[in-house]
Amino acid sequence: MNSETLNFLDDGQSIASTVSQLHHYFKTTYSRFKIKRSDLVSRLEYADAEQLPIVEAELHELDEALSLFGILADSLSVANRVLHTEVAAKTLGIAAELYQIHLEDEEEQLAEREIAQRRLARQNSGSEH
Repeated sequence: MNSETLNFLDDGQSIASTVSQLHHYFKTTYSRFKIKRSDLVSRLEYADAEQLPIVEAELHELDEALSLFGILADSLSVANRVLHTEVAAKTLGIAAELYQIHLEDEEEQLAEREIAQRRLARQNSGSEH
C-alpha cells in the first residue's frame, strides 16, 4: 500500500474514527464469543462420552479466538483512548491527517461502487435459488 494514499478508509472516515469502529467491532465480537463459550461449557457438563471430545475441541478453538479478540479489543481500546485525548489532539494538532476526513478521488469511488454493486448482484442471484 502506498503510504501517501489512505484509500482504505470508507465513507471519508478519519483514521481516529476507524480505530474507534475497529475497537467496537472486536469488543462486540469478544462478548459474543464469551456467550458462546458459556453455552459450550454448559454442553460440556451434559456431554456423553461420544460428544465430549467434540465439545472440548470446540471449546479449545473458541478459547483461542477469545484470546485473539481480547488482545485486539484491548489494544484498540488503548489506541482509541489515546487518539481521543486532549493531549494527543494538542500534540498532533487537530488538523493532523489522523483526524481529517479522507475522501477518495472520483475514479476510486466509482470503482468501489461497481465492486459493491457486483457483490450485491451476486448475493441477490444466490438468494433466489
